[in-house]
Amino acid sequence: MTPEPLRGRCHCGDVRFTVSDGVGALACHCDDCRKSHGNYMAFLAAPAASVKVEGAEHLTWYDSSEHARRGFCRRCGARLFKEVGDRWMVALGAIDGPTGLRFVRHLWVESKGDWYDVPATEGAR
Repeated sequence: MTPEPLRGRCHCGDVRFTVSDGVGALACHCDDCRKSHGNYMAFLAAPAASVKVEGAEHLTWYDSSEHARRGFCRRCGARLFKEVGDRWMVALGAIDGPTGLRFVRHLWVESKGDWYDVPATEGAR
């Protein structure tokens, strides 16, 4: 993870967040992520305590499975978070500016769409 917290927001700006800790860029190719995002989901897995949200009243949560829920902005519809236990998966596309991260792992590759190749992993930075 970068030394400074990463900052991000939804498309309309009603929901803003900072992430102070994480494990690098992950890509989930599962059916659930593909249905929710239209492709694989690129995210930063972070301890829930390291994600600070401003405008949380603008989030809507959807129970996407018995083990996870997804948070999105109720105004613009931006998909921002997936909560799994004590971890939040934070959508990398919602982060402002460069992150300095690279893919460190791919999940559920056997479920990937046939229209793309799995991006290479280069290790965490």
